Amino acid sequence: MLKDYQKQILSLLEQLELEVSNIYKLFAEKFPARKELWSHLSDEEIKHAAYINRLSALAQEGNINFDEKMTKTFTVKSVLDDLREKYRKTENNQYSIINALSFSLSLERSVIEHKFYEYFNSNDPDITTMINTIKAETLSHEAQVKQALEEEKKNS
Repeated sequence: MLKDYQKQILSLLEQLELEVSNIYKLFAEKFPARKELWSHLSDEEIKHAAYINRLSALAQEGNINFDEKMTKTFTVKSVLDDLREKYRKTENNQYSIINALSFSLSLERSVIEHKFYEYFNSNDPDITTMINTIKAETLSHEAQVKQALEEEKKNS
């Protein structure tokens, strides 16, 4: 059974994935040279939000463990606020493709460094596979964005 603040953290993490997906959709629109990358990342973030929703339900039922470590709701809210600010700047054409890629790289690294997906623990192999899939895809996002950023910097 989850405590109220844990439910809030999980809800915010799900929201974070959805908002990351939204900014990647916007980047696809504003920076069509990398539309395929942004669209792919956006789709995977939606999938991650669904995974978090499923993991949250399992944690609420007591079928898996959730330990948020030192993470506070404030931490996730701060990331969401920054994300919303970048979204507004992109909408207002105040962001270049290099800005977008740099921010995306920072965002993906932040998720990796905070180890958000290591907060879940289960002996169920299917759940472990789901958690490992999110981790692997996030690492892949980081690598893809890093490569695109390097290419854009070379071309500018």
